[in-house]
Amino acid sequence: MSASEWWGLLGVFAGGALPWLEAIVVIPGGIVAGLPVVPVVAAGMIGNLLTVGVAAFAGDWLKLRLTAWRRRRVVPDDDPEAKARRAATTHKRRARIERLMNRGGLPLLALLGPLGIGTQISAVVAVATGVRPGRAFLWVGAGTVFWCVVVAVATAAGFDAVRG
Repeated sequence: MSASEWWGLLGVFAGGALPWLEAIVVIPGGIVAGLPVVPVVAAGMIGNLLTVGVAAFAGDWLKLRLTAWRRRRVVPDDDPEAKARRAATTHKRRARIERLMNRGGLPLLALLGPLGIGTQISAVVAVATGVRPGRAFLWVGAGTVFWCVVVAVATAAGFDAVRG
């Protein structure tokens, strides 16, 4: 491989690692640019999976710190209106999470995350709903790998058909 191909693969890796850019966007770009398909898929996927892992485990760390902070926070008991607002907000948040998890749960989040909200945010959302970070990483990672392969095959097939 030439130096320009290595630089291209590094760009695909970095693009896959950036939140909101995603591997499913940079993989077709790398293939269309003429880089070898398998290394492009590997570079984009690895870059994306690294940041998904960081997001899942950092999200868990943040959740633990936020929970500890809330426990330490002093709340005046004499303000029933403030208590009612907090209870309503907590209830809305839990209802929203329950709706999401009842509609398809973690597998649906992992499958649709790369297409909608992004893989890193999907991992953080999964951890925020109570999923262990390792399990969140595995599911969101599996969804990422699935979409990377689908996009790579579709791009390579379409590119070959156009050249064809």
